[in-house]
Parts: sequence; C-alpha cells; structure tokens
Amino acid sequence: MSDLRIVAQELVRASQRGESVVLASVVCTDGATYRGVGARMVVRADGTSIGLLSGGCLEADLVERAARVRESGEAEIVSYDGRAGEDLMWGLGIGCNGLVEILLEPRNADRAGALGAMLARALDESSPSVVATVIRASGSGAPEIGARVLVRAPMDVARDGEWGRSGVFEAVIADAMSSPLNERRGMNLDYVLAEGTEGGVDDAVMAQIAFEVIRPNVSLLVCGSGPDAIPVVRMGLSLGWDVTVVDPRPVAVLPPERFAGARVVECARSENLGRVIATNARTAAIVMSHNYERDLDYFDELTRSDVAYLGVLGPRARTERMLGDLETRGRACGDAMRSRIHAPIGLDVGGEGAEAIALSIIAEISAVMYGRSGASLRKGEASIHARPSLV
Repeated sequence: MSDLRIVAQELVRASQRGESVVLASVVCTDGATYRGVGARMVVRADGTSIGLLSGGCLEADLVERAARVRESGEAEIVSYDGRAGEDLMWGLGIGCNGLVEILLEPRNADRAGALGAMLARALDESSPSVVATVIRASGSGAPEIGARVLVRAPMDVARDGEWGRSGVFEAVIADAMSSPLNERRGMNLDYVLAEGTEGGVDDAVMAQIAFEVIRPNVSLLVCGSGPDAIPVVRMGLSLGWDVTVVDPRPVAVLPPERFAGARVVECARSENLGRVIATNARTAAIVMSHNYERDLDYFDELTRSDVAYLGVLGPRARTERMLGDLETRGRACGDAMRSRIHAPIGLDVGGEGAEAIALSIIAEISAVMYGRSGASLRKGEASIHARPSLV
C-alpha cells in the first residue's frame, strides 16, 4: 500500500475514532531532500506516528513540535536546512544537504476525515489531480492555513477548510489548470489580492500556496500464476501498487497465501480477458502464463486496451511471432501500441533466478509509469524528486 494511501486511511480512522491528530506535510524543498513535496505524516495524540518525511532524522523532533501545535491549536511551518550544516547545531544529523519546509496543522476528527476522503478520492481517480494547500496567509478575508482544494478540471473541484473571501480560491483553481500537471509538482506560488477596488497594501490579502500532483496508484495486471509470478506480485505490492493476478483456474484452487494481498481473478477463457478485467492508462500488464496460445489471447486483448505498459516474458522472437499471429487474425498492431510493448521484458540489471527477473520487470515498470529513464542516478543532473511527464 502506498504511503499516501496509508496516511489517508489513518486520517479516516482517526475521524471514526473521534480523535484529533496533527498532520505534517512537506510543502517546500530546495536541494537534496529525502522526500519531496506532498510527503505526509500523521501524529496521534499519544505521540505515535504514521508516515515518513525523512530517513528518520526529523521524525522525533516533529513529534515534539506536533505536541505544541496540538496544544496551541495553531498551524505552523518548521524549516530544516541542511545546506550549511545548521542541522549539526540542532543535533538532528540531517542526512540530506537540502532545505525542507514542513507544515504542521492540527486536525480535529471531522477535518481529519474530510482530508482523508479527499486524498483517497485523488488516489482512486483514473488520471492525476492537483492539490493546492495554503501554507502562509495574512490579511482580512485571507484563507486559513491548511485549507486545500483538489482540482481535476475547472468544474471538478473538492475543497477543504476556509478559503476566505479574497478571490484566492478562484485564482488558485485557474493556476492549477493553466499548465501541464507535471509542472505543478512541488511549485509554490504567492498571491497578493487587494480587498475592493480601492484597496491598498494595508488591506491586501497575501497567501502562499503549495501545489502538488497526486497520481493514482499503479495497477499491475499479471497474466499468469506460475512460480515466477510470485516475486513479481510481492514486489509490486511492496511498492503500494494495486495488483491483480489472472488465472484460468477457479480462485479456490490457488493457495490463498500464494498471492496474499493481491486480487486473484478467474478467466477461464483467455480470449475473454477484456471482459473480465478493466484497465486504464495507469495499468501495467505482464503476459507470463508460459502457454503460447493463452499468452497470445492475453496479448491480443491487451493490445486493444489503453494499458500504459505491456510486457511479455520470453525472447524477442516469441513476441514477434505473436505480432505476426495477430496480423493473421486481421489485427494489425499500430505504432502507438507497439511503443508500449516491452519485449524482452525488464531492465538489464543482471542476476539469476525468479527474484532477479522480478526485480528487472518491476524496475522497468516503475521507470515507465513514473516517466523515468531507468538510468543510473549518478549520471543524471536533475533532482531525483523531479517529475517528468507521466503516464
């Protein structure tokens, strides 16, 4: 399960228990940081927490600060700057040489539940959403710190918290839709709006808004249930992906522990895959049943779909044979779909055995679904938290 899903569920559970929490959110970064904008942690009243904002060097300090925020009822931003060694003075031992700003905000049970539902909705969508959060504000009619809005389209908006009467809300929605979603990852914008036509600096509303993009979970579809599918499913689940395994046999035949945590679906006739399984643009599919005719049917159905990634286990010649057989069926595969076919499947990471193959496959899927090259980070110049255009 993804970190964001876990945090969203914890917020909802806190609401159901009638408990208040303090939410810690990364709202701004500069330089090398462990987590990017949008990482979150929930701190309960007893001091326990869910979520991770660093490699473990900030969490204890944040829990202490959260207790003060809970007592005061006032949100605050805390900055940790490891660029000049200042963290050594604090005794925190920050492992990254960057600046990270974290918003700490108290959330009563109702507000916790509302935000949890908003985040869960974003994760359940079939396409990315923009979330905008007020992190600083001043002036009469200004929005409250921690107010949020989820935007998918100008007319598809969900808001949380008090946005005031200054026009910031409308300006934020317009900005959220004004450029490609990938450009909104980690962006902070400042707004200065005057109250009334004769308003001056004294009665201006000022607000700083953190924008982030929430992308739905990757859906991994594994067509095959052999021993080599087990580590693929396990690794996919460990990354928080939604994993579905397709098998021609009744579900009851498979030992329940074989694919624990995954959804197992019976598809007795492989040519009916498209009617049994729903896919979308966040689906990565793997064909690996080791039965050629069955794999050909799976391949046929998946090339008609909108999957973002279609990997085929086996040598390149086997997939070329499948493409030829599709043409025999009168099913020419277009260039757009061919660009999404990965055969041989996986990255060249070396190793032997099912675990190594699974690592290769999952690594390639992750790179494709998150718009990365799959190259060594030491050869790159961009931030490791940068987000190129995603599927």
